[in-house]
Amino acid sequence: FRTQVELPKRETEIRHSDRIMLFGSCFAENIGNLLLANKFRCDVNPFGILYNPLSIVEALWQILSHQTYTEEDLFYAGGCRNRGMHHSVFSASTAASCLSSINTRLEQASAGLPQLDWLVITWGTAFAYWLKERTMVVGKFHKQPDSLYTRQLLTEEENVTERDSVLVEFRKVNP
Repeated sequence: FRTQVELPKRETEIRHSDRIMLFGSCFAENIGNLLLANKFRCDVNPFGILYNPLSIVEALWQILSHQTYTEEDLFYAGGCRNRGMHHSVFSASTAASCLSSINTRLEQASAGLPQLDWLVITWGTAFAYWLKERTMVVGKFHKQPDSLYTRQLLTEEENVTERDSVLVEFRKVNP
């Protein structure tokens, strides 16, 4: 048994020639990988998987500002150099290797912004985490003790305000 559902034809469709950036949770990662496997032109999670709106907004700000990182932006944990906004796929045994992969990936994402046809964001949970020592939002703990972080439930207003402000700037680069 099955129910057939007729979906209305949309004026705008994603085409193989379009450039797509997907940002956010593992859902964005999985959909992006499926699109890549089907030969779509995608940039999938330039920071790796991120689960909360403030981390995603911060990542978008860093891409918009063409951020470059230095050794001071890294921390050592689990035998690797890490960065709190980046997934462990960017972690490396040396600072130079970690910074190279992070900065190269950010440069690629920044360069691609003006040509994007689609920006797909999965915002994830409404909880954000702040590193106590630097008072900055983080996307990843890298198996560090939770005592180093403060957890905050974001209000709807905080979510909307932060999201809208970065999207306004994004539209200046890519209407």
